[in-house]
This record gives sequence, structure tokens and C-alpha cells, in this order.
Amino acid sequence: MIQINQPYFEQNKNQSGLRDIDRPFYVGIQNTEDEGYQIASHWHYHMEIIYVSAGNAWITIGNESFEATAGSFILIHPCEVHSVRIATNQPSRHYVIGFDSELLNPMPQLAFELQYYLPYTTPLYGLQKWIQPESTDLAPLHALVENMYREYQAKAFAFELAVSSSIYKLILWLLRYQRTLFSPSAAENIIDDSVKMAALREVLITINENSSLPITVEEAAKMCMMSYSQFARFFKQVMNTTFTQYVMFIKIRRAEQLLLDHTKSITQIALETGFQTSSYFIKHFKRIKGISPKRYRKERLHLEVGAVKSL
Repeated sequence: MIQINQPYFEQNKNQSGLRDIDRPFYVGIQNTEDEGYQIASHWHYHMEIIYVSAGNAWITIGNESFEATAGSFILIHPCEVHSVRIATNQPSRHYVIGFDSELLNPMPQLAFELQYYLPYTTPLYGLQKWIQPESTDLAPLHALVENMYREYQAKAFAFELAVSSSIYKLILWLLRYQRTLFSPSAAENIIDDSVKMAALREVLITINENSSLPITVEEAAKMCMMSYSQFARFFKQVMNTTFTQYVMFIKIRRAEQLLLDHTKSITQIALETGFQTSSYFIKHFKRIKGISPKRYRKERLHLEVGAVKSL
């Protein structure tokens, strides 16, 4: 079995292990016959899309596990803890498409939704992390991924443009699919004010990069040059949640990463994520994730599959 047992932080998108020019994307493939495949819980700053083209794979994101069957697409946002397992004697093939969020910078609204909006709405409001396209969509999507992989491997002239454009097409389909099925009114939340949205993006960056430091609504409002009440309404309109709830979500997500380090105590993790006491941390972690931090750590470190959802 191809296996990585220990939880880890993945810094390099290029999973081939070969020395290569640092590019904003990576497209790889994993084929298994009888040997199986297992990658322990890990996280990274880049985005990742897994496409299971044959067989199946057990995917765990956070504390939620499910079986992704052939034709499934799994969207993994930056900083999300996840793992992949394919059982022995079960032939399988899946593609891994990794890319930096900076790849989307020329399209600020798209970058905003993928990096800041959807990561929050997905676990709390029912948007799926895994998608099973209809047969009419699957064939062109399969061809798109295969062509993306061929371009990345061949590295012919201007392949960067070919791969980037394919990533854009795939993301476009994934976003429109999510909106159509689960959040048809989400587009109404986006404010057509580039100045306000740019200011909000800076607030979200600050929260995401400094989860251990408390930031109040008043401080965030000042960053956006709004009054307390104006900012509170604006944030709720765009993010479909309150500022306090969003900050708590980011803290818990950071805690998930730290729980992979068995040398850190629960009290240490509570303090590092901005909680004043471990009991307060445990209370909110359990409320959001449905299990205690201790149980979460045990399941991730022991690679337990846990409750399974089948597509």
C-alpha cells in the first residue's frame, strides 16, 4: 500500500516529488490496482480539487467522511484538514488538481468566493464538498481534466495558459453547480461596490492569518471605514452570517490543524487559537464540529474512517 501515516502540513503542491519550477498549479494522477493508497490527515494553503475517474476513494474533510465514487469531484479549500484512503484490492484512479488562490487574482470576485465565502458556507449551510455531476456534464468535465493533465505533463509551448484556462472552466462549473442546487440566492448577497468589497477582503485576510489574535467588530468596522452598525449589516449581507460566528469558524478551523500535532495539549491549542480557557474552546469546538477536540484528534491520528456517507 502507498501510505503516509503521520499527519503533516503540505507546503509543496507538486506531489510528484520532482524538482520543478514553482508554478501556481499542479495536476497529478494516482492509479492503484491491488496495493491500496492512504494519505494521512494534512492541510495546505493552496486549493485542491480531487476528481475520482474510476473506482472509489474514502475522503475525510475535517471530521466528515464519505465514499467518493467514480465521477465525483471533491473541492478542498485552503487550510482544510483532509485525508484520502483507497482500500487494497480495489482498483481506482483519481486526479489531483492543486492551485494557488493567487491564480484567480485577476478575477477578484471569483477569488473572494472560493477562498473566503464558500469555505464558510460549505460546512455550515449544506453546500456539498463533493459533487456527482449528471451524465450530460460528466463527459465534457472528464475530457477537460484529462486534457489538463496531458498539458501539464507534456509542457508544450504555452501549456501554462492551457492549464490555467481549464482550471477556470472547471471552477466555473463547480461554482454554478453549487449555486444552482443549494444556494440560488447567494449571488444576491454580493455587493456591487468594489471599494467596500476590497476593504472586506482585507478584514477577512486579517482574520484568517491571525486567528489567535482577537479582533472585534469595532476594529473590523474601522478597517472598512464604517460605523459599527453599518459594518454589522454589511458583513451579514455579504457573508450570510454574523462577524462573531465567522471569527469562531476560523478559530475552530485553525484548531483542527493544531490538533494534528500530538505534542500540543488541548490547553495549548485553546490559547493559540485565541480562547481564554480550554473549557470555552471545547464547548465551541463540539458545538461546531459535533465532537470533542480529544475525539477529533484521536480519529485523525489513528486514521479512523468514522461515520461514512455514501454518494
